[in-house]
Amino acid sequence: MTTYRTVFTRQTLKFVVQADDDVFTEIDRWVNQIERIPSTPGDYTEHDLDGRNLHVAVLHQVAIAYWTDHAVREVRVVSIDRL
Repeated sequence: MTTYRTVFTRQTLKFVVQADDDVFTEIDRWVNQIERIPSTPGDYTEHDLDGRNLHVAVLHQVAIAYWTDHAVREVRVVSIDRL
């Protein structure tokens, strides 16, 4: 089975790089899971400005908005917000 890869926007990458160890670990665990099972639904969905469905995964300390691009086997993270 080929896993997907996770792609972060500049803003979300900056959030991850600056995160404290607990938040970084939480995001890293989510990335490992979503890359293995990219069809994992979020806790709820939103729509972006293009009308695309975004899944939102609510973790302990952050909410991650993402969509899965099956054509190129990528999970695209478009926002991360601290809870």
